[in-house]
Amino acid sequence: MKRKGQTQSQAAGAVNKDPGARLVCLDAFRGFDILVMVFVNYIAPMAAIPFILRHAKVEMDAYTITDVVFPGFLFVVGVAIPLSLGKRTGAGIPLGRVLGRIFIRTAGLLFLGLIEVNREQFSAADTGMSRALWYLLAFLAVIALWNIYPKTEDRKRRSLHLGLRVGGALVLLVLVILFRGRTEAGSVVWIQPSWWGILGLIGWAYLICSLVYLAFGRSRAALMGILGLFIAFNAGNHLGALNFMNSLMTKKTGAMMSCHAAIVLAGVMVGTLFTPAARKTTPKERSLFMLLFGVGLYAAGLLLRPLQGISKIRATESYALVTAGVCCLLFLGFYLLMDVLKMRRWSGFLQPVGKNPLLAYILPDIVVCVLLLISGLIRFDVGRLLWPFAERGGVPGMLNALVFTGFILLLTALATRARIILRL
Repeated sequence: MKRKGQTQSQAAGAVNKDPGARLVCLDAFRGFDILVMVFVNYIAPMAAIPFILRHAKVEMDAYTITDVVFPGFLFVVGVAIPLSLGKRTGAGIPLGRVLGRIFIRTAGLLFLGLIEVNREQFSAADTGMSRALWYLLAFLAVIALWNIYPKTEDRKRRSLHLGLRVGGALVLLVLVILFRGRTEAGSVVWIQPSWWGILGLIGWAYLICSLVYLAFGRSRAALMGILGLFIAFNAGNHLGALNFMNSLMTKKTGAMMSCHAAIVLAGVMVGTLFTPAARKTTPKERSLFMLLFGVGLYAAGLLLRPLQGISKIRATESYALVTAGVCCLLFLGFYLLMDVLKMRRWSGFLQPVGKNPLLAYILPDIVVCVLLLISGLIRFDVGRLLWPFAERGGVPGMLNALVFTGFILLLTALATRARIILRL
């Protein structure tokens, strides 16, 4: 809380200096998860890849390493919510401004998810430009709009930064107006919402859990109860007990929202251990909570497994609990290593990606778009120089994927050093 006689900026500084508000392992864990995501996305279409590195099929009652990647990002989004919102509310920032920030971030994620899911039905003939060009322009506009420009007193620089933001927004608007897609039936359509894409799903879960934290964040018991409600909603939705809500949302949408919100909320509960309000909590107490919480989530997922099984594609309640438990235990490992034992030097290569996750997420698409455009100009598949074993798969393909992941890591590090850092 802001002390009597203390200005808002001084209060914000006091919160920032609080050691309980700083979590060194957060960026490293986020960076690790993003890099694994780049790797598994690269190998997804390959042949001769071990099952553990593929998504489990819809009919399977199982999960793989790949199936834990998305929950890892959801979990770390949850961990960051109390740190971010707690800092703002603790600094005396009005609730309206905090809510405005939440809604703007959610809208940005939903928009990016929306253009992501319309990629497959994009029609170059009806849009008037190639898919590679449209998406390259869209991603560059996103960078211009959401880059964190350095603060400066120079009017020309501030005008340039404002111009870049306005220009990025205008380019996105024009691209959205021009967009045309074709359905399987052959109908020409505009951009359409469907399952919202990865970023859109993150946006919905972030919105739900941010509002939950603002309302109940002071009580971990209340958060645990709401987590239970998300799981109960998910189970009831799968079992048909909530069919009366079909006019509000489809069964698939309800399953995904409750599943993903449960994983984010599990992260929120861990995040509450590191807020200024929990400054008296010792590392031992935090570690014990994460250990018991992670094991408890995993055990609960196994107990509920006979209901719907563990399935990422069907977004079952057991999948939410089991993967949240795995992520909690993995996060505990990062915390012990980096914040307790102070072993941090090894994680230097993860930090740029962890601090700039949105750019790292879209960079593979930018690279592909650039290569496709160059290939079209010179009539040679330039992409084969970067991924010569993409179709072959197996060990060569996985090594190829490691090289590509390293390339994305390098690009992210160079961009971050050049102060190209995206934040919604």
